[in-house]
Amino acid sequence: MRGLIKGMAIGLCLVAIVVLGAYVWVGHRASAILAQRIPVPLITVIVPTDSASAAEGERLAWLRGCHGCHDAQLQGKIFLDEPRVARIVAPNIPSVIASYNDAELARLIRHGVRRDSTGVLVMPSASLYHLSDADLTMIIASLRATPRVAHGLPDNELRLLGKLAVVEGEFLPEAASMDHAAPRLGNQSDTTQRARGDYLAHTICAECHGATLLGDASTPALLHAMGYSPSQFTSLMLDGRARDGRDLGLMARTARSRFVHFSPDEIAALYAYLLVMPVAAPAPVRIPAAR
Repeated sequence: MRGLIKGMAIGLCLVAIVVLGAYVWVGHRASAILAQRIPVPLITVIVPTDSASAAEGERLAWLRGCHGCHDAQLQGKIFLDEPRVARIVAPNIPSVIASYNDAELARLIRHGVRRDSTGVLVMPSASLYHLSDADLTMIIASLRATPRVAHGLPDNELRLLGKLAVVEGEFLPEAASMDHAAPRLGNQSDTTQRARGDYLAHTICAECHGATLLGDASTPALLHAMGYSPSQFTSLMLDGRARDGRDLGLMARTARSRFVHFSPDEIAALYAYLLVMPVAAPAPVRIPAAR
């Protein structure tokens, strides 16, 4: 009996050692993957310094969700805190960007790449990539003009399931899989209303509805907007209400915090584009995720 108990104890110790070793390996592997450099060159940008540009940049930043993730004064907040998965903290923007020059900040926004060339987790880089030079530089002007607000924040923490997801390639920075040399919508020469709507949809709506705007299991395709009249669509965008007056939950909260910053012309442009949006828009070109 003693021999059996001893053998079981040794077996349990071996299992514990294997489990601990696997846990340590997963942690090291996940850290190594997230530490990989993403080679995106710096490009010089000219940032305006006038107050009108900064004010417009703040409006554009609200529309792109900067304040939704980083809080109303961009002081940062805990963006995600899932047990066994991860705690992701949206940083205090005015404090963080103080060490960035304008080219580095432009790369961070458009490509999701930090100063050290590593990618940022949970940042909608694939849609922000398409920002026009004018919009991008006005947003930078606004961020530079935002007063610093002292705000204590915890560190990011990647937990076991999050580490496993990183190792499996399921939880990576968008910068690791997006095409950093793709044609940029914001640089197109087409100035029609529909082209303007295309640009707005892909730099704002794509964050939730996907690169093709056709939705997924949790968000509807924007083709649903075809069933709305112009006035109903305006109500949807500014108040988050369906045609029958229902409050649409997340869409309602997003509309009342972010989309209230849309101008009437921008809403009209979005509506004009969605009426003719391709039913099967082509998927964006992607490069393999860093492993």
